[in-house]
Amino acid sequence: MSSFTSILKQKVDRPQKDDTCSSPYTRTYRILEDLYDKSPTLHCTVSGKGIILDCNDTYLRRMGFLRAESIGMSIFDQLDPNSLVVMHEYLEMWQKEGNVVNYEIWLRRKDGKIFPALLSAVSVHDEYGNVIACNIEFIDQTDIYKTKKDIEKTNEELRLKEKLKNEFIAIASHELRTPIQPLLGYAVLAKKGKIGQEEAWDGVLKEARRLQQLANDILDVSRIESDTLPYQMEKASINDMFISVADSAKANLPRDVSMEVVVDEASKQLHVDLDRSRITQVFSNVIGNAIKFTQKGSIKVECCAFVNENKIEIKVSDTGTGIPKQVLPNLFGKFITNSVGETDGHGGTGLGLFISKAIVTAHKGKIYAYNRVEGGATFTIVLPIDQSKIISD
Repeated sequence: MSSFTSILKQKVDRPQKDDTCSSPYTRTYRILEDLYDKSPTLHCTVSGKGIILDCNDTYLRRMGFLRAESIGMSIFDQLDPNSLVVMHEYLEMWQKEGNVVNYEIWLRRKDGKIFPALLSAVSVHDEYGNVIACNIEFIDQTDIYKTKKDIEKTNEELRLKEKLKNEFIAIASHELRTPIQPLLGYAVLAKKGKIGQEEAWDGVLKEARRLQQLANDILDVSRIESDTLPYQMEKASINDMFISVADSAKANLPRDVSMEVVVDEASKQLHVDLDRSRITQVFSNVIGNAIKFTQKGSIKVECCAFVNENKIEIKVSDTGTGIPKQVLPNLFGKFITNSVGETDGHGGTGLGLFISKAIVTAHKGKIYAYNRVEGGATFTIVLPIDQSKIISD
């Protein structure tokens, strides 16, 4: 019989005879013992000095001790060191008021692991008011803490999504106004005869294409998130696509920037399974970013095939401003862009790289970026030559 129940039995005035299995006293104490030992919460009985006199099976199982190890230990030896001070405060309150209810404490298992629990305790007194022992109940809070952390994490993610949504609305509004104002301007100037029709139409087409790109990006993101972005896979010359995008991009180079295009012989012979328009979109995004952030220096675009490793690599390196440290970890997320209102001319919706990563991933490839030691950044796109095989590292 447990020490706690034994202590109670010593103080109960009862007949000394008929101590058989049929005795109501015996049945009562056995019930008490079962309730104590089989309780789903952790129970231990301690002396006035905090020495453990007994503990239930749940306590031993959760704490990882054998009964013989736990009996005789100080309850303070089974607490996390950070809880010792507050435990002494609880004891003082306990001695004054006779009980404490639902105070947070951290218990330390035999293996050194700690976990949170709510402590409640009550003292058992003799007929003279002296403390015989104290019964302590610990309610394990591990699952509650885990749930709390999960909720906090979810709330943080929701706050971040809300922030990103608000930033996107601001960015999208800014991006929409940017082409709309010139469109109106070209129309007004042409109507007043202050610019020629050809100049006006050139300006209108340029800004209309910007609006079209914004609309397409938003539509692509919606399809990516609903897993409905379509892909038309076909055999295509990676070399022809790469050269075509690079040649078109040269028309947008700043005056003080040069572009070098390097294609190895193996790449020239390859036809790869891919969606021509989507991979062209990725190449355009990456090369376009290099041009946008490079006002002086050079851009190098390379295409190399590694047939034995079932991969083809496209690298775009520039001597531009590089990728800000705070941006780099989330570079391929949605809406990762410079803030609205910056005057460096590097605005945008921050959707291009998010879309590019989704497209490359759908092709069973990889895309990553890093800052170069000598300045600027390098983007690498890795695509499988054969979709039915994995890429060898």
